[in-house]
Amino acid sequence: MTTAVDTSGLTITDVVVRYGGHTAVNKISLTAPTGEITGLIGPNGAGKTTTFNACSGLLRPTSGSVHLFGQEVTHMSPQRRAQHGMGRTFQRMELFDSLSVRENVALGREGGMAGSKPWRHLRASRSDSADVANAVTAALELCDITRLATRRPADLSTGQRRLVELARCIAGGFRLMLLDEPSSGLDKRETTAFGQILRSLVEGATDRPGVGILIVEHDMSLVMSVCDYIHVLDFGEPIFQGTPTEVGASEIVRAAYLGSEAVDVAVPGAPHAKAGA
Repeated sequence: MTTAVDTSGLTITDVVVRYGGHTAVNKISLTAPTGEITGLIGPNGAGKTTTFNACSGLLRPTSGSVHLFGQEVTHMSPQRRAQHGMGRTFQRMELFDSLSVRENVALGREGGMAGSKPWRHLRASRSDSADVANAVTAALELCDITRLATRRPADLSTGQRRLVELARCIAGGFRLMLLDEPSSGLDKRETTAFGQILRSLVEGATDRPGVGILIVEHDMSLVMSVCDYIHVLDFGEPIFQGTPTEVGASEIVRAAYLGSEAVDVAVPGAPHAKAGA
């Protein structure tokens, strides 16, 4: 009998985060299943980063719950969540300039194997070289940066560094990835290529299952072109959710952005988008 694969990914329910008397986010609920890209957007100060931090374990919500593949992880650390299949990138890239690109990417795999902060195990885990090498090679190829493997991050462009960070997360073998402003600093061509890699990740291939992605991103052309479903926040409150087409047409969203370019973009006919708000 074939065992069913859990595709539920990340689910947060009625999450509230308060700092003293200030409510940063109020009753946020969303799902980010595997095989799809889920967007989290909103104007500056909308509560996106706070929600993201509650999802990843960097902060504990005042109330509400966080589940990862059906298991409650609300009170788990980021390291424990990584063990359960969650990886994250940051808007401020955290690459080691003293290491090569290949070694930086290897940290993602080694960290998953070690179950804690990967750089503490850089030397010790080299004995598992076969598993690490295979994961690193696959991640470098998927991100099309194999040619950069021996170079140092400090010598790369911003776009190349973003790809190294993504490759490191991919190498970790995570089933659910949280990407924080991944296109920051990229030009239009680099952003388009980045979006194609993200779609490849969630769609999977014969030798790798598709992952789930939750993305916080200011580049609305990227969000509209790659996301299957989008949640919109404003002043810490959920104000709308739907497909890219529905979000782009929403007067509620337009009002929140005060008519900015955020929703004044052409929405491609995305066959991967699911219907309904």
